[in-house]
Amino acid sequence: MSSPTLADRMKIAFEGLRAGEGPLTCGQTNTWQWMRTDVANPMATLQWKLPLPADTPVADVVDAFAILLARHESLRTTFHEHDGKMRQRVLRSGVLVAEMHQVDASADTELTSQRMIDQLRQKPFDLANELPVRLAIALTGDKALAAVTVYSHMAVDYGSMAILGREFAELIGATGDRSVGAPRHQPLDQAAEEASPRGRRRTAAALRYWTQHLRQIPQCLMALPPVGDGDGPASAALRSSAATVALDRIAARTQASPAAAVLAAFSAVVSVRVGQSRCVFASLSSNRFTSRLRDYVGTLAQDGLVVVDVTGPTFDDLVRQTSAAMLRANRSSIFDVTELVTHAVQINDEQGMDFSRDCVFNNISAHLPPGTDETTNVQLPPLDPPDLRWSPTAGAAEPSTLTWMPAPAFPNRLVLQLIAAQPALVVGLSTGDTRHVPPPEIAGLLQGMETVLVASDAGPLPLADVPDLTGLTPVPRDSDWVRVGVSWVRLSEVQHLLRDALATPAYVTAEPDGDRHRLTAHLLATDSVRTPRQAHTACMARLAGRYAVSAPHHYVLHDSAPTDLTDLAAWRTQPVLAHGDGRASTEDHR
Repeated sequence: MSSPTLADRMKIAFEGLRAGEGPLTCGQTNTWQWMRTDVANPMATLQWKLPLPADTPVADVVDAFAILLARHESLRTTFHEHDGKMRQRVLRSGVLVAEMHQVDASADTELTSQRMIDQLRQKPFDLANELPVRLAIALTGDKALAAVTVYSHMAVDYGSMAILGREFAELIGATGDRSVGAPRHQPLDQAAEEASPRGRRRTAAALRYWTQHLRQIPQCLMALPPVGDGDGPASAALRSSAATVALDRIAARTQASPAAAVLAAFSAVVSVRVGQSRCVFASLSSNRFTSRLRDYVGTLAQDGLVVVDVTGPTFDDLVRQTSAAMLRANRSSIFDVTELVTHAVQINDEQGMDFSRDCVFNNISAHLPPGTDETTNVQLPPLDPPDLRWSPTAGAAEPSTLTWMPAPAFPNRLVLQLIAAQPALVVGLSTGDTRHVPPPEIAGLLQGMETVLVASDAGPLPLADVPDLTGLTPVPRDSDWVRVGVSWVRLSEVQHLLRDALATPAYVTAEPDGDRHRLTAHLLATDSVRTPRQAHTACMARLAGRYAVSAPHHYVLHDSAPTDLTDLAAWRTQPVLAHGDGRASTEDHR
């Protein structure tokens, strides 16, 4: 089928309740933090297929969307830099130009919708000179067959798109009663609230939560040895009816959500596999906790930092603990990202580590209306036919399936998505690095997670039974791996860091410190690296993007190097120019 023909452009006039200008919200600032250097990033543009009943007049689509533009200020906001800071400017009135595509009545609406989306996404939004929304409609005569939107992430998040989709459907169905309605809580109001004394207290508390945990969490969770030659992404989806039945019973016993039980089960199997009792996930929080934020359209979502300590004695206990951890993370997910970055840089310098954000948990089922197929409005193909089928319980009425899917390149080692909890549990697991997380690892973690859930159907499962139950074993680690604080660190990677950062002969050693290790680096001083502080600063500048690596705790600078750079005894015979931890908070010892 050819692409839909662009037959015309239609101007949709809108008239809102007010205009205004003000600072960005925390959510907008958080989004701009990563978008400003990469406006062409695929995640900078979000997409949604609008629900359309059969034989919907095009005029109804236009009228309904004009109401949405008038109702939600984020859809008529442009963004401008002033005195080095970004500000939002809300237009009271204006025109959105929609693309109108003429198609045959027999056209495949899904294919047509996707092709219209592809065309709308061809260029980044011009945030200063363009509304942050684009609309395309496929029509036959005066009837709309499909309607799609793409938005700038500065205007909406997934929660916002779900709200807009629901309201659009309500407006289409209410042909005789379409109105903007009463004033709502808008991004300008949110920015003012965040700047108020109460708002500042909340963001300060969130900052304390983050800084406390950044000092106590592993540098990365999936600290795994490389396996094979793969280095691209991979993605699979698990569908399990048996796990859904178990989730209902687990929820009845623990009073926890399906999302908490799924993340607890995943934490239980990951903990076994990586030999790490503290599991850390970046989890997008919708931040719609109060009544006036429930229908708020704007980019509210920010990272929550979910810290799950895998302790028991039973899986039910872990579910309750995970539920509490998710709640704490959500309550601390509205923060000033600029302040957090400033504190994180200081903590990184002290710790000699850079939190890698290697594992992400997204509950995207929350954005799908009840009864919606789990593949609607999310970037996943249909999950049939599956690549693998199995029965998780004896005599299971419906087998579980595992389906491999195409995956775009992305930086995280693991992204766990709860796609649907009903009528069957559908969970996606993706990696951006198959060299360290190969497909068999993905399949094993998904099936292990399902096994834990299904085994918990009958009652509380002892966590000590998880390894035997799932067949999962800790990944083997040779002498190259040591514990540094709560993190697994690979000495060869630390050696690579020293080589890349210092460009001088250097050797790192791991010295026992209780059940952990401290790292000491011996290096030949250069014109640019004459002090421990200079050495540490150089290492920290090269740390981002590395996994299972730490900067040394102590630097010893020599004015000569031994012939054998791996001979620690020989290094210790070389004259010492300076030594110290190199941290900004301490003075170097000379």
